[in-house]
Amino acid sequence: MHCELIAVGNELLTGRIVDTDSALIARRLAQIGIRVNRVVSVGDEVEFIQQALAESLVRSRLIFITGGLGPTSDDRTREAVAGLLNRQLVKDKDTLNKIQRLFQKRGTLMPKLAEKQAVIPANALIFENPVGMVPGMALEHQGSLIILLPGVPQELEALLDGAIVGFLKKRFSTEVFHQALIRTFSLVESQIAPKIERCLKDFSDVRVGYYPSVAGLDLIFTGPDQNSLKRCVQTVVRLLGRNVYTLEEKNLAEVVGELLRRQGLTVATAESCTGGLVGDLITGIPGSSDYYLGGVIAYANEVKQNLLGVSSVTLKKYGAVSSQTVGEMLRGVINITGADCAVAISGIAGPGGGTRMKPVGLVYIGTQVRKRIFIQKQLFSGTRELIKERAAWSALNQLRQLLIVPPGMKKIETKRQ
Repeated sequence: MHCELIAVGNELLTGRIVDTDSALIARRLAQIGIRVNRVVSVGDEVEFIQQALAESLVRSRLIFITGGLGPTSDDRTREAVAGLLNRQLVKDKDTLNKIQRLFQKRGTLMPKLAEKQAVIPANALIFENPVGMVPGMALEHQGSLIILLPGVPQELEALLDGAIVGFLKKRFSTEVFHQALIRTFSLVESQIAPKIERCLKDFSDVRVGYYPSVAGLDLIFTGPDQNSLKRCVQTVVRLLGRNVYTLEEKNLAEVVGELLRRQGLTVATAESCTGGLVGDLITGIPGSSDYYLGGVIAYANEVKQNLLGVSSVTLKKYGAVSSQTVGEMLRGVINITGADCAVAISGIAGPGGGTRMKPVGLVYIGTQVRKRIFIQKQLFSGTRELIKERAAWSALNQLRQLLIVPPGMKKIETKRQ
């Protein structure tokens, strides 16, 4: 079963908004055995919407159109679809009544313009929107099913999960596919793909997708048999070892927080080139006050000396970007806060400031868990923003690694270019 998606909106074409709707729809459809084989973005003009829909009707039995269903003059999806299918536009009384009640509940008068959100192509099947005003709609046309959904991500997701997926399951006798997630860090897709493909030879019904990001590499496994999928994932987890940080929809900061909470430990941060980004990632998790005590952004050498107690001799001899300085930053932030664990970072994010000996992208990351210290030299590439992000996520992963290893490691400095 194949499907096409049409995302409507000038904002998608100008880059002001990223089309997350299509990605969400594709994920939900994949879980019920429906494959998306084409995604198209078009502007708000009626002729462009109609042209895209006409082309999709030639190829596909299932078509999703997202966006362009609001109350303003640039929301023209319903007009475009009704015109192409030669249908009248009518007001749906139930939807109109719901909109009126919502405005009454707010204590405001309903503007005339809001009535447009209750307008639908004639004979459309309506799906009530549980978190918004605009309903979802389904239309039959010459053997194809066209589904119209609002472009607001929260509303689209609520409609998908609340009604649309169940409707499609009943409508199309699709094979249910199960999915499993493995989240990893410090792995390169091109290096591990051959190993994983060899594993998959024993699981011919399982497919894998690779999804790299600055926060790590996600592996998504899909297959019709849940037991086979489970065995495959177990095999891959054994292969990848400590590079796997979760099998759930959790990010690295959440996993680190759970490890700290489970072990009854607290953490503090001392950051230079990342400017507080590690602390921001940690505190982005609800309940992080249970284990995060605070941090110091020690950008200038004077702050490293006066607040963290970094020696002027160390700074003069080794420089701010060095394992020695990072080691003293670790000690300093633990002395200040009394934390059990610490993260310290110093580096050159660029674009200027690099030298032959210390190029842009050079970052020293230090982590400490009680008396165990691990200081690592990293060389990141990319823009200033990307280097900062990579350094921050790497620091969290380094802390995770130290939290899960048995006692015995004292102080280590490794180099990875």
